[in-house]
Amino acid sequence: MERIVPIYDNSETLSEKNLIGGTLADLLICILAALMGVTALGYSTFFFIRFLENDTYFWGVLSAFILCFGLGAFAYIPAVFLSFIGWRAHKRGSIRRDLVWALGLTLPWVLLSAIMVFVSDLQKNYSVPSLCLTGLLFAWAVISLCRKA
Repeated sequence: MERIVPIYDNSETLSEKNLIGGTLADLLICILAALMGVTALGYSTFFFIRFLENDTYFWGVLSAFILCFGLGAFAYIPAVFLSFIGWRAHKRGSIRRDLVWALGLTLPWVLLSAIMVFVSDLQKNYSVPSLCLTGLLFAWAVISLCRKA
Protein backbone atom coordinates (compact mmCIF):
# COMPACT_ATOMS: atom_id res chain seq x y z
CA MET A 1 0.00 0.00 0.00
CA GLU A 2 1.23 3.43 -0.95
CA ARG A 3 1.67 6.09 1.74
CA ILE A 4 -0.59 9.17 1.50
CA VAL A 5 1.36 12.43 1.53
CA PRO A 6 -0.56 15.57 2.55
CA ILE A 7 -0.59 18.48 0.11
CA TYR A 8 0.02 21.03 2.84
CA ASP A 9 1.60 20.82 6.26
CA ASN A 10 -1.12 20.75 8.89
CA SER A 11 1.23 20.14 11.79
CA GLU A 12 0.83 23.63 13.27
CA THR A 13 -1.41 23.79 16.28
CA LEU A 14 -4.60 25.77 16.62
CA SER A 15 -2.87 28.45 18.73
CA GLU A 16 -0.28 29.00 15.99
CA LYS A 17 -3.05 29.42 13.43
CA ASN A 18 -4.74 32.03 15.64
CA LEU A 19 -1.57 34.13 15.56
CA ILE A 20 -2.17 34.74 11.87
CA GLY A 21 -5.40 36.59 12.61
CA GLY A 22 -5.81 39.93 14.29
CA THR A 23 -6.02 41.01 17.88
CA LEU A 24 -8.80 41.79 20.30
CA ALA A 25 -8.20 45.49 19.59
CA ASP A 26 -9.18 44.88 15.95
CA LEU A 27 -12.48 43.34 17.06
CA LEU A 28 -13.07 46.21 19.47
CA ILE A 29 -12.49 48.73 16.68
CA CYS A 30 -14.91 46.80 14.47
CA ILE A 31 -17.60 46.97 17.14
CA LEU A 32 -16.96 50.64 18.00
CA ALA A 33 -17.02 51.70 14.35
CA ALA A 34 -20.26 49.79 13.81
CA LEU A 35 -21.77 51.49 16.86
CA MET A 36 -20.57 54.83 15.53
CA GLY A 37 -22.33 54.14 12.23
CA VAL A 38 -25.55 53.07 13.93
CA THR A 39 -25.44 56.17 16.13
CA ALA A 40 -24.90 58.46 13.12
CA LEU A 41 -27.77 56.80 11.27
CA GLY A 42 -29.93 57.17 14.37
CA TYR A 43 -29.12 60.88 14.64
CA SER A 44 -29.92 61.35 10.96
CA THR A 45 -33.26 59.64 11.46
CA PHE A 46 -33.96 61.67 14.61
CA PHE A 47 -33.30 64.99 12.88
CA PHE A 48 -35.33 63.93 9.84
CA ILE A 49 -38.31 63.10 12.06
CA ARG A 50 -37.92 66.50 13.74
CA PHE A 51 -38.12 68.13 10.29
CA LEU A 52 -41.28 66.15 9.55
CA GLU A 53 -43.03 67.73 12.52
CA ASN A 54 -42.94 71.15 10.87
CA ASP A 55 -42.92 70.43 7.14
CA THR A 56 -45.65 68.53 5.33
CA TYR A 57 -44.98 69.41 1.68
CA PHE A 58 -43.23 66.95 -0.60
CA TRP A 59 -40.34 69.24 -1.57
CA GLY A 60 -39.74 70.27 2.01
CA VAL A 61 -39.67 66.65 3.14
CA LEU A 62 -37.40 65.71 0.23
CA SER A 63 -34.94 68.49 1.02
CA ALA A 64 -34.98 67.52 4.71
CA PHE A 65 -34.32 63.90 3.75
CA ILE A 66 -31.39 64.90 1.54
CA LEU A 67 -30.06 67.22 4.22
CA CYS A 68 -30.26 64.71 7.07
CA PHE A 69 -29.24 61.51 5.34
CA GLY A 70 -26.91 63.15 2.82
CA LEU A 71 -24.87 64.86 5.53
CA GLY A 72 -25.19 61.83 7.78
CA ALA A 73 -23.63 59.72 5.03
CA PHE A 74 -20.35 61.50 5.72
CA ALA A 75 -20.41 59.81 9.12
CA TYR A 76 -22.06 56.41 8.73
CA ILE A 77 -20.50 55.37 5.42
CA PRO A 78 -16.90 55.79 6.70
CA ALA A 79 -17.98 54.07 9.91
CA VAL A 80 -19.18 51.05 7.93
CA PHE A 81 -15.89 50.93 6.02
CA LEU A 82 -13.91 51.22 9.27
CA SER A 83 -15.96 48.43 10.79
CA PHE A 84 -15.26 46.26 7.76
CA ILE A 85 -11.53 47.07 7.95
CA GLY A 86 -11.52 46.18 11.65
CA TRP A 87 -13.34 42.92 10.98
CA ARG A 88 -10.91 41.93 8.23
CA ALA A 89 -7.99 42.84 10.47
CA HIS A 90 -9.47 40.68 13.23
CA LYS A 91 -10.02 37.69 10.96
CA ARG A 92 -6.92 37.79 8.75
CA GLY A 93 -4.56 40.26 10.32
CA SER A 94 -4.12 43.88 9.37
CA ILE A 95 -2.90 44.90 5.94
CA ARG A 96 -0.93 48.09 5.38
CA ARG A 97 -3.29 49.28 2.63
CA ASP A 98 -6.35 48.89 4.86
CA LEU A 99 -4.65 50.76 7.69
CA VAL A 100 -3.81 53.66 5.37
CA TRP A 101 -7.48 53.73 4.33
CA ALA A 102 -8.46 53.75 8.00
CA LEU A 103 -6.16 56.71 8.61
CA GLY A 104 -7.65 58.54 5.65
CA LEU A 105 -11.18 57.90 6.85
CA THR A 106 -10.56 58.93 10.45
CA LEU A 107 -8.23 61.91 10.07
CA PRO A 108 -10.93 64.37 8.89
CA TRP A 109 -13.17 63.28 11.76
CA VAL A 110 -10.43 63.69 14.34
CA LEU A 111 -9.84 67.24 13.09
CA LEU A 112 -13.56 68.08 12.96
CA SER A 113 -14.11 66.61 16.42
CA ALA A 114 -11.20 68.62 17.81
CA ILE A 115 -12.69 71.78 16.31
CA MET A 116 -16.06 70.89 17.87
CA VAL A 117 -14.45 70.49 21.29
CA PHE A 118 -12.01 73.38 21.37
CA VAL A 119 -13.45 76.02 19.02
CA SER A 120 -17.19 75.46 18.66
CA ASP A 121 -19.89 76.37 21.14
CA LEU A 122 -21.45 72.92 20.73
CA GLN A 123 -22.35 71.17 23.94
CA LYS A 124 -19.53 69.04 25.29
CA ASN A 125 -21.74 65.96 25.72
CA TYR A 126 -21.88 65.74 21.89
CA SER A 127 -18.36 66.77 20.98
CA VAL A 128 -16.16 65.05 23.59
CA PRO A 129 -17.42 61.48 22.91
CA SER A 130 -16.95 62.11 19.20
CA LEU A 131 -13.36 63.23 19.76
CA CYS A 132 -12.64 60.26 22.04
CA LEU A 133 -14.07 57.72 19.60
CA THR A 134 -12.43 59.12 16.49
CA GLY A 135 -9.17 59.54 18.39
CA LEU A 136 -9.35 55.91 19.44
CA LEU A 137 -9.97 54.76 15.85
CA PHE A 138 -7.12 56.95 14.61
CA ALA A 139 -4.76 55.70 17.33
CA TRP A 140 -5.60 52.08 16.45
CA ALA A 141 -4.73 52.71 12.80
CA VAL A 142 -1.46 54.49 13.67
CA ILE A 143 -0.35 51.85 16.19
CA SER A 144 -1.23 48.98 13.84
CA LEU A 145 0.59 50.71 11.00
CA CYS A 146 3.68 51.24 13.17
CA ARG A 147 3.63 47.56 14.14
CA LYS A 148 3.67 46.65 10.44
CA ALA A 149 6.77 48.76 9.76
